[in-house]
Amino acid sequence: MLRTALVLGLLSAVSPFAIDMYLPAMPAIEEGLGTTVAGTQATITAYFLSFGLAQLIYGPLADRFGRKPPIYAGLGIFLVGTI
Repeated sequence: MLRTALVLGLLSAVSPFAIDMYLPAMPAIEEGLGTTVAGTQATITAYFLSFGLAQLIYGPLADRFGRKPPIYAGLGIFLVGTI
């Protein structure tokens, strides 16, 4: 039970950690990719929209297939998206 709580706690920290790492890097991203502030901010908007929509999709999938397969799929998509 403790292991499950620890894993779920760490999983719930993935998204806030990702955005907290992204925000300070925005000036370097703008310079490196040659984009504007608005272009970089649009990626944050896309991140939050996809985060919100994914929750609407995750619920029915978790009801149908159980909790673990959608979590693993979501982590896989997150890892591929961050690389």
